[in-house]
Amino acid sequence: METMGNATDQGLGMPEPDFVGNDGGVPGGVGLDLNWVFDLTWYGEAIRGTDGFMCEEHPVKLSSDGIWEKIILKKIGYNVWQYRLPNLELVILLVFFFWQVFNVLFKKLGLSIPKFTSMMLAGLLLNALLTIYGDKSIIQEILFPKNRIDIAGCLGSFGFMIFWFLKGVKMDVRRILKAEAKARVTGVAAVTLPIVVGLVLYKFKSGENRPLKTEEYDTLLLMESLTSFSGIARLLRDLGMNHSSIGRVALSSALVSDMVGLTFLLGMVPVTFKSKVQGFSLLAEMIFFIVISFVVLRRLMFKVIKRKREGRPIDDKYIYGIILMVCIACMYWDDLEQFPALGAFFLGLAIPNGPPIGSALIERLESFNFGIILPLFLSASMLRTDISSWKTSLTFFGSDEKKFAVASLVLLIFLLKISVSVIVPYLYKMPLRDSIVLALIMSHKGIIELSFYLFSYGLLLLTRDTFSILVLAIVINSILIPITIGFLYDPSKQFLCYQKRNLASLKTIGELKTLVCIHRPDHISSMINLLEASYQSEESPLTCYVLHLVELQGQDVPTLISHKVQKLGVGSGKKYSENVILSFEHFTRYVCSSVSIDTFTCIANPNHMQDDVCWLALDKAVTLIILPFHRTWSLDRTSIVSDDEMIRFLNFNVLKQAPCSVGILIERHVVNKKQDSPQNLKVCVVFVGGKDDREALAFAKRMARQENVTLTVLRLLASGKSKEASGWDQMLDTVELRELMRNNDSGMMKEDTSTIYLEQEILDGADTSMLLRSMAFDYDLFIVGRTCGENHEATKGIENWCEFEELGVIGDFLASPDFPSKTSVLVVQQQRTVANN
Repeated sequence: METMGNATDQGLGMPEPDFVGNDGGVPGGVGLDLNWVFDLTWYGEAIRGTDGFMCEEHPVKLSSDGIWEKIILKKIGYNVWQYRLPNLELVILLVFFFWQVFNVLFKKLGLSIPKFTSMMLAGLLLNALLTIYGDKSIIQEILFPKNRIDIAGCLGSFGFMIFWFLKGVKMDVRRILKAEAKARVTGVAAVTLPIVVGLVLYKFKSGENRPLKTEEYDTLLLMESLTSFSGIARLLRDLGMNHSSIGRVALSSALVSDMVGLTFLLGMVPVTFKSKVQGFSLLAEMIFFIVISFVVLRRLMFKVIKRKREGRPIDDKYIYGIILMVCIACMYWDDLEQFPALGAFFLGLAIPNGPPIGSALIERLESFNFGIILPLFLSASMLRTDISSWKTSLTFFGSDEKKFAVASLVLLIFLLKISVSVIVPYLYKMPLRDSIVLALIMSHKGIIELSFYLFSYGLLLLTRDTFSILVLAIVINSILIPITIGFLYDPSKQFLCYQKRNLASLKTIGELKTLVCIHRPDHISSMINLLEASYQSEESPLTCYVLHLVELQGQDVPTLISHKVQKLGVGSGKKYSENVILSFEHFTRYVCSSVSIDTFTCIANPNHMQDDVCWLALDKAVTLIILPFHRTWSLDRTSIVSDDEMIRFLNFNVLKQAPCSVGILIERHVVNKKQDSPQNLKVCVVFVGGKDDREALAFAKRMARQENVTLTVLRLLASGKSKEASGWDQMLDTVELRELMRNNDSGMMKEDTSTIYLEQEILDGADTSMLLRSMAFDYDLFIVGRTCGENHEATKGIENWCEFEELGVIGDFLASPDFPSKTSVLVVQQQRTVANN
């Protein structure tokens, strides 16, 4: 047995209550001594000066000897869960299992419910089990070990502090200045209007008729009016909307709203949360902490970055040092008797976001903290809820004036936030449906509000019934709002195009707008080579938008940066895309001045990069998106040096939702030929039939207008079948090939190029394979449609051997390592997403 000293000095711990009765105690009607209610919160020293001591009972050893101890020693032996380490492991396992069950269940039902909601439901389920089985059950012994400090609760509290710290790390306050006007106005109005209306209503009600105390009313009014940036970012990530146009506006609005709410919070905390440090002294100590964080610590972080060698990770000692400073920051704010998490948050704001420090902290801490540690905090919060009070939730409007006031205030603020968040964007010409979706996002409640209510509950600013109603409101909000958003917002329709944007509709004359995607430096030369081999003139100009895709690290907000190539140089300060900018600037200045180049940098989550690619293609009215293949070959083009599944995932998604045609370039041979080169660039189009083949032929015809390009069109025909068109698709194929067949029959050649048309009858895929192998060394570039040979004799027998579905059967065969030559391949898919007018 160990004497632990003053129970209120145990930091972030949650000591075990002394169960005495059934009056407002732990879940399930289990009562607790009023002296211990103060310590049922995560932050520790809620009430100072309590002269309570706790006698902690536990075995001498930290871990158990397994089940054999209880079997052999029987009554005098301890159960496994009575040892501290196994007890902690069991609590983590229980919580993890239950929240994962809810998470998987929602996914199977097709509902995009945030993960933190599943964590809250896991805590409510444990709460219900305690209610059903009472205080003598095994679950009770595991979750609330008698006379024992709640180690799992302490660990969850630490995870919550890390969550607030990472919330600050991922937030870039400078984006407020870059936000659109509608985002700034929406963010400010969504916070200020509910607060102003709430204060006015409260002032008009006489003191005798106020069911809520001033401190309680102010707490509810502020937290219900606030919109948390971190909560919105997590919601959008779970919904897959953080890269959509609505998601970008919502993130900017939430950032503005969070800063406005933080200002109100700092102004309200000294008044509502009475502490021994008041007035100017409290303000001075807060400012002192913020100055130390942003002036001293931030400069030290930049010195660490400068000393770090490029390409090397941040040393572990700096990570450990930062975690230690998080604990010190929370202790400092707790000593001021203020919300301790604000210390971690301000410290996170002072850390330079992005690589190398910000991204390293996110990479090392976020996944483990959010998946394992933070659920302990959320579940512990739910265990403080009196779910028995929810039984009267349908009748409290007439029976309890205070409950009615709490529910009315929550509903009123929700309606005010919804209304102002719909009206403001709508006045800025945002579609009504999008405005409603944005309003729902801005009205979302989550872990930030829950933590603040728990903090207030620990300070006795909220009663347990009020706290339980607020928890119920958060749970309902976090379930219904994502479901409603999913009903109103269809991400598959955001890139629908009402015009034909494909090469076949342009023919060979007209402006061609392309979007070239770059992931790594070795993609630059291959894309420049293809552009140089493409035809451009005054009659047929070529406009190229270059998009450098960079993985988002250490931040929550995706960024799209526009560069003007003609104006930028080494001193542009764009560290992410300097090589891309300079390479294409050199290309336009010294190699091909007739090509118009505009360069962009997209810093985004890899799982949602396709949204940025498709959005830019739609916005710029692009005709063709050119993507690099996910495999990279060595300099001698004989071996594979990298195989990036993230790039392949992106290519797949772009093919599915692109608003225009898409090409995937597999470069294993230098595509371009200089104008003064004695040899021509030899291009071969493998044509079987279909819209993708016609698109590939249209691009090849445009290339063939170059003087140094020789084009061969190889048409594969099924042996023994008539050449006559038997359907609409075949008629379109005949129209596209008619000019080539006429020129071939008459022996005529165009003035600026040479074009060869060949026809070959084949029996099956084996014939196609042999034919293409025999031609392997005759060409520098093969161009094929993605669906080339699909459901045709040309691929019969080899379709099951296709390794990469995004290339199609013929494209996969030409790009495979077993193909004799290392010829480059361009696989083209015609525009799929054309909406009906």
